[in-house]
Amino acid sequence: MAATGGRRRRIASLAFPLLLAACQPLPHPFGSDRPPAALLRVRDVAGVSIAPIVGRPAALAAKLAPAVAKALLKHDIPASARTASLDSYQLYGRLVEAPPHDGSTTVSALWRLYDAKGRTVGERVVHVDAPAADWASGEAAPIAQLAGLSADGLAPLLEDQAPVEAPLAGRTRVAIGSIAGAPGDGATSLANAVAAVLKRQNLAIVATGEKADLYVDAEISVSPGKAGRQHVKIVWRVRRGDGSEIGTVGQESDVPRGLLNGPWGDTAYNVAQAAGDGLMQLVARGTPPPKP
Repeated sequence: MAATGGRRRRIASLAFPLLLAACQPLPHPFGSDRPPAALLRVRDVAGVSIAPIVGRPAALAAKLAPAVAKALLKHDIPASARTASLDSYQLYGRLVEAPPHDGSTTVSALWRLYDAKGRTVGERVVHVDAPAADWASGEAAPIAQLAGLSADGLAPLLEDQAPVEAPLAGRTRVAIGSIAGAPGDGATSLANAVAAVLKRQNLAIVATGEKADLYVDAEISVSPGKAGRQHVKIVWRVRRGDGSEIGTVGQESDVPRGLLNGPWGDTAYNVAQAAGDGLMQLVARGTPPPKP
């Protein structure tokens, strides 16, 4: 019991609280480093962890890994240059810069992909020509081109490995309802994010309109804050199929003014991840008992 109390105090010290109906403190909803929110919109396949790129140009090496992660997401392949899991593929890259010719330089990206057990899945090599000055300064255009071609070459290696999703039978069915009051694309981004977070808990996420055991909704309010900031409050509600409410989870934080007016990006994942523990407590409370 003492260890549990210590853990709660450490979580509470992270800053802004997330409140369950019983006022249990949980993490800051917007503050931690998380994988891109776009990762949550892809199919349920093993992810790819991209290691820091080695070689030169240095400016390209520093920016290429996140660019490749973003490009892989366009192929519906979850990838991250910031996080890894035990069941993710490991992607390693090395850059080779050719001598410049007439102000242009060819940069080659050599990729090697390993599965979760360390076995080589395959290799790819991609070449892109661009002005030497653009490579040296880390210009976005040639980096995006190199990342896109790399993802095009790597995608077939990963798509063939996609596992079949587990059947819905035997799992609690959860439907994500309305996300009301969200500015920007929060209604869509936050719904996708919380669906993915709950799906990782072996819950079956069903489409709106389908029969579900539990329903999750959220209401968001934004009010003026101090010194160019806004106060954001999110209240999640979990209810049973008959409409009876199981409980609520609350989140509050101050964010820079206008941050949520457009795409939510990583913020949607941060919010969903922080709310996940509280939501799972309510899901456990409302899950129907197994049939004999």
